[in-house]
Amino acid sequence: MTGAGRLTLRDGEVEEIDLLLTEVTARYGAVDDSAFLREAEAIAHRLPLRLRTFLVSCRSRERPLFAVEGWPVRDEALGPTPPDWQEAWRGASGRSDTTYRHQLLLVLAASLIGDAFALSTVQGGHLVNHIVPVRGTEEYVSATSSTRELAWHTEEAGFRFRPDHLAFVCLRNPDKVPTTVGLVDDLVLDPAVAEVLRRPLFGMPRPGTEGRTEYAPVLYGPADRPYLSADSVYMAPAPGADDAAEALAVLGAALDAVLRPFTARPGDLYFLDNHRAVHGRPAFRPRYDGTDRWLLRVKARRDLRGSAACRGGAGARVVDADRLA
Repeated sequence: MTGAGRLTLRDGEVEEIDLLLTEVTARYGAVDDSAFLREAEAIAHRLPLRLRTFLVSCRSRERPLFAVEGWPVRDEALGPTPPDWQEAWRGASGRSDTTYRHQLLLVLAASLIGDAFALSTVQGGHLVNHIVPVRGTEEYVSATSSTRELAWHTEEAGFRFRPDHLAFVCLRNPDKVPTTVGLVDDLVLDPAVAEVLRRPLFGMPRPGTEGRTEYAPVLYGPADRPYLSADSVYMAPAPGADDAAEALAVLGAALDAVLRPFTARPGDLYFLDNHRAVHGRPAFRPRYDGTDRWLLRVKARRDLRGSAACRGGAGARVVDADRLA
């Protein structure tokens, strides 16, 4: 895929990471531990040099999609895929969680790209999200859906503190269900359409509010290398803005044409630039037998200071959507 990068861990690097995680596991009881989060970036600089160089280079070059493969995930050690995120957190936490070391590695890797944070309205404000199919939500517009396609979108497109990057680790994917990715670099748009898309004519409901819509541009940044914030389901043009409605339809067709699959395997860590790619997932048939697709996700932002009033202080990492002005 254009714009993608991949690094394969070597055996010695896996051993080095494993030793570091053993030390971190002994010191901190959970990834949400404030002491761990204060030190996560410093700890991350003890990861193998080649891994650190790769992640920092991908961030600075603004690669829209990049992945690290070769981290071992033993399927039998995980236990069953949880039926929902509540059960994942209810069953175990911290050191007793079979996914704890994978959570730690994901947060450490994300810390080289930005500050990991959570949104109060998403999975109870947990820093690490469990992405699994949930019975009863098969047709929802949600990461928990399955038999309905999860259409392309920018994560938290209507949220001014949306993540700059999404970080994932694949724990289980027996049916090879891909993540669909559309890169802004692959878009071919008429300049007149692009000009309309750069105007604040596109509305998204604001997280944590009732009936409140924010209007913003879809395209922004440099003309020759733009950024993108869009949602194929929830985004709507401003009332009466016919040119915006037409431009949004053209954009939708253009993104549909460039969507490509990225299939993660167990042990793959992968990262999406939330300004340079939209993502989604095709429909699939859930198993509900403890072997379903299971991802862990962390959101990262390069500067959290703008959300300080909604986080209860400089060190807090949960953005309270109810406190947004």
